[in-house]
Amino acid sequence: TAFRCGEEPVCAIEVEEDELRILQHYTFPLHPRALETGVPDAGKGGDATAGGFGDGFKTAAAALLGQPACRSISWTFETAEGRTVRWDFVGAERAAVGNFRASRVLEVHVTADAAPAGAASSAGGAAYVMRQRVRVGGIGRAFLAEAAPRLQVFWSLPDAVLLGNGRQGDFLADAAAAPPIFDGSSASPSSASASSS
Repeated sequence: TAFRCGEEPVCAIEVEEDELRILQHYTFPLHPRALETGVPDAGKGGDATAGGFGDGFKTAAAALLGQPACRSISWTFETAEGRTVRWDFVGAERAAVGNFRASRVLEVHVTADAAPAGAASSAGGAAYVMRQRVRVGGIGRAFLAEAAPRLQVFWSLPDAVLLGNGRQGDFLADAAAAPPIFDGSSASPSSASASSS
């Protein structure tokens, strides 16, 4: 499944029986501070944006790593300048200490390649890519059954079809008057601002 804004690719999701791959454009390398617990992002917040990096992705990674069927979880960031940053999520054993039991915890090993000498790019944000690769036995079927039906697509509609508009970006529109998101064909509809194909 690929998501586009007009003709511009934004995200692609590929599913196999034991592997899930997500490619996101416009995603710059994250600072390792995002791995800390509940990191607020001063550039976000308010009505128009999400609040920052919370615990969700770390909790999900730790839960997946605790599954016997989990083989690997990695995120790779690629920049327009040719730099690559890779995060490998791994489970690490911790010995019992005092009243704390032995446990398995989340560690993230971060590696980075330097950009080639003299590298500079005038490429836009689409050239900054994040690739997530999750290898877990049966994840493909689980993703299609549980996550895919919850995917949401956002698009702009002409004011003429809007029946109501809320403060938080919510709106009410006549579905019959709105452009199609996906008509079952392999080609993306040209009339929609955002589409999946």
